This record gives sequence, structure tokens and C-alpha cells, in this order.
Amino acid sequence: MPSVDLWAPVSFDGLPPALLEAAARTDWEAVRAELRTVMDAVTTDGAYGRALLQFVMTTDLPTDHVLDRYRASICIDYGDWDGLQRHMAADPIEAAELIGIRNIILAPTDRTDPPPSAAEHQRMLFEIYEWEFQRAVRHYKRWAHRMLAFYPEVIWTRRDIPAGRHLRFRRLQDAVWLAVAESHGGVLSVAEACADEAQRLGDEGEPGRDIAHDLKILVDYARGGRLEETLRFRERVASPAGLSPLGSWETLFHLVPFFTFLNDGSLDWTARLGQEIATRLGSPRAQLQARSWYVAAGLLQGRSGDDVGLPGLLAESRRAAPGLRVLPLYLRGFTSHRSEDFIVAESVARQVGNVWAQVSALTWLVALNPRPVAARWLHRLLETTGWRRPILVPPTVAADAALGLAAAGRRGVSIVELAALGGRANVTVEVAMRHIDDAEAPGIARLAAVEALGKLGTTHAREILHRLSRRTDGIGSAARHILATRSAGTTLTERELEVLDLARHGLTNRDIAERLSLSQHTIARHLVNARAKLGAANRTEAAARLEELEVR
Repeated sequence: MPSVDLWAPVSFDGLPPALLEAAARTDWEAVRAELRTVMDAVTTDGAYGRALLQFVMTTDLPTDHVLDRYRASICIDYGDWDGLQRHMAADPIEAAELIGIRNIILAPTDRTDPPPSAAEHQRMLFEIYEWEFQRAVRHYKRWAHRMLAFYPEVIWTRRDIPAGRHLRFRRLQDAVWLAVAESHGGVLSVAEACADEAQRLGDEGEPGRDIAHDLKILVDYARGGRLEETLRFRERVASPAGLSPLGSWETLFHLVPFFTFLNDGSLDWTARLGQEIATRLGSPRAQLQARSWYVAAGLLQGRSGDDVGLPGLLAESRRAAPGLRVLPLYLRGFTSHRSEDFIVAESVARQVGNVWAQVSALTWLVALNPRPVAARWLHRLLETTGWRRPILVPPTVAADAALGLAAAGRRGVSIVELAALGGRANVTVEVAMRHIDDAEAPGIARLAAVEALGKLGTTHAREILHRLSRRTDGIGSAARHILATRSAGTTLTERELEVLDLARHGLTNRDIAERLSLSQHTIARHLVNARAKLGAANRTEAAARLEELEVR
């Protein structure tokens, strides 16, 4: 994925013709009027992105309080602190607001409180930046809910805030903020609904719509869905209409946990770009976040913790705010596979309300050692939040966690679905049978277990379905329906299915052999058998055929 320089000059060709024409004839009143339709001094990133910001900074506009506020805000967006000082001399509107935002960006990693202010609208503005820069997820979520009913008097009185555009933008922004808050620290179905609604709000071309589009797709995948649509925001970042450096950093690091699902280099690209932005902004907290995800990307590529700098990251984050410590602590467990490391990571994640990290840490804990307390908390979170593909948790580990939950006596649809997405047929069968054979299990969970056997499509699973079909209860009825409506499928054995699933996730024969404690010759034989049954010419085609079957 190519790198992008967010400070490089961009073309103005896509800007509104009326704005360009007014500037060409030096009609500054008309320019000011046109600017009020497409930007304000609080939310500078809009449909025209960096092109508009650079136009304002490079055009020889006259000096007044409104335009000086625009310029000063753009200096913050680009981390131009010397430029900000120059424009502050012109006494822009709400100068204290600008200084507060600057101080948040430049604050040290152990900072935990936003700057004080007597003005409520300034406190609300400071809080959103502060919670983002320290990853205080619970505070962010509460702020997003409070913001729904917050419309300060300054909207109607400040000349640098066009009320009409601001109100349209706020509806979109509120929905995106809620979607982000729920995706990181709440319920995924709520996050997906907010992201879906956001795509119809605001003005045409607003970047918030692209953010919402991508977040909806990624959240659906985290809930167990499929990645079938193309993401938009990374392409938007590189375009002239992309967000400012600060806006790009904020948005990418809302999405970055979900980029761990992708195999297209998005995670590494985001971490590298994030490091460049953070360095040029001079923000220690932004640098720590970007560095954390850079280490995560390296670990997912198979590099060692020492190679990617995990020890240094842990040392750097030791005295940081709790929200900034969550990912480094989790990555320590990711490399060590020690329960005590995940216990610490989960505790800090719970302290700041980072639900995705809680779910991931608990999944590892239950997979490693399914103790009752961890099993109970993981089951509760899976059921209430909707997570089915935990972040930075290999599918095989998720399958082990599902098995651990079932062995600990936990029953639920979430456990069956977690097992099914783990890609290990034998685990899916065992978890399903524990539910089916448990008369005390919720009826909906038992039916989900029968459905999981039907989707599995292995010889063993079909044999079980035939046996279940002889029952006279709801389980039997569900089994008969599945057998009547689905073909015999591929009749892959459980081992063939497991090997092929690992192969389609990019593992080599040697990797698979090490994972399953089998010889490479045995792995090759299983792949040959699977290709023959699927009528595929090679392993890539076999993986594609298997994916087609799973959709049915």
C-alpha cells in the first residue's frame, strides 16, 4: 500500500467553482460567504478536505477575526505551532479554545485530565480531544451520549460557526461518535445501527459518511459477518478531499483495531502513517498509540516481540495513562501466552471501559485456562456486546475458548457461534453436541448448535444430523429441515476442513504441520484430498470453493 504525504500540496480543482471565481476576482466578501457554506472553525474537516484547508492558507485573504480563526484552526490541524502563534497575535475568535486544543495534542503520556475552562462549550470540546488522545473509552462513550443533547449558545452567536452547516454536520458527527464509542466500548449491534444511519446524514461528500461506511462493514465482520464490500476511507485519506493530518490520525485510530481483520496491509500502513503524523504534530500520546499498533502489525506478520520493539514499548507506556497502556499490556500477553499477562491487560481495559480489549483478553484467558470467573465474564460479554471475532485473537484460540466455555458449563448462542468461526471442525462438533445434549441449555442455543452442524458440512456432522433427525422434538425437526434443504456438500473430513481453513488464512504446509503437530506429508495429503472433493485445481481455488459453500 503506497505511502501518502498529508502535508504535500494538493489540487484545488475539486473546490466549488463559485469559491474559486470569487478568489480570482479578489471578492473577499464573496469568498467569506462561500467559505461559510463549506467549513467552520470548529470542524474544519469537511467534504473538500485538505484542498479547502490549503486554499485558505495559501490564498492572500484579508485579515479579520473570522478568517484568522480559520487559519489558526488549520495550523492546529497541520501541527504548525509557529504558524498558530503568529495567528494568535491577530486575536482570533475564542483564542483560549485554540490554546487548549494545542495543549492537549502536546500533552505528555501520563496526562489524564482535560484543560480547565469556565465555558461549557470549551469543556465539551476539550474532552473529546482528551479522551481520544488518552484512549479513555468509557469517558468517550459518556461524552458521546451527552453530546446528543448539547447545543451551546455559541452556535447561534459566533461568526465563525455557520449554524446551518454546523447543525447538518452535527447530526452526522453525533452518529459517527456514537458508532465509534459503541464499537470500542459498548454493543456492536448499536454501533452498526449508528454507522448505518450516519451514511444518510450530513452533506454529500462528507468524510464522516465514508467513516461510517467502513465502520459498519468492519463491525458486521466482528459480529460474525463477511467482508464483502470495499472499504473507502483509506483511499479518501490519500485524495485531495482527504482529512487534515490531525483529522486523519483521529479517524484512522478509531478504525485501526478492526484493521487487524484485514490481510491487505491496512494495519501496517495505518501504524506507519500514524507515526509520521504523530511525530510531525509533536504529540507524545499520538506517537505512543501509533507505535503500539506498529508493534501489533509486526507481531501479526510473525515477527518476534524483540524484533518489533515490544520491550521498548512496554517501558515507554509504563507510566502512561491507563487507556494508553491497554494495547502494550495486551501485546505482552499475545507474545508470552501467559495467563497472568492477560489478567493484567483485562484489568486495565476494564478500568477504562475498553470492551474490545476485555473480550480479547478474556478469550485468551479462557482458551489457556477456563477458570469459572473468566468463563462467566467472557460469556456475559459475548452475549451482551455481540463480539464473535475478537481482535488480535487467532481463530484457533477463539475455538479453544469456545470449547473452554462449553466445558465450564456455559451455554449460549454466542459460544456456538464463536466455535463455528474458529475454523476447527472437531471443536464445533464438540461444542454443538454439549449444547444439544444439555436439556437445560437455552432452546435457541440448542437450535443454533444444530444449525452449526449443518453449516459444517463434514461427513461426521452429517452423520450426527441424520441421527438427530430421528428425534421427535424441536432438535429433530431442525435436523430434518437442514438435511432436506441442503445438499450433501463436500463430505470433507474434519481434518481436511481444518487443514484447508488454515491454508486459506495464509499458512504454509509447514506452518499447518507445526500448528496441528502433524507431518508436512500428512498435510499435503489432506490438501490433495480436499482439492479432489471440491473439484479444485489448486489450494487457492479450493479455499474459494470452501468459502462459497460456507455462504450457503
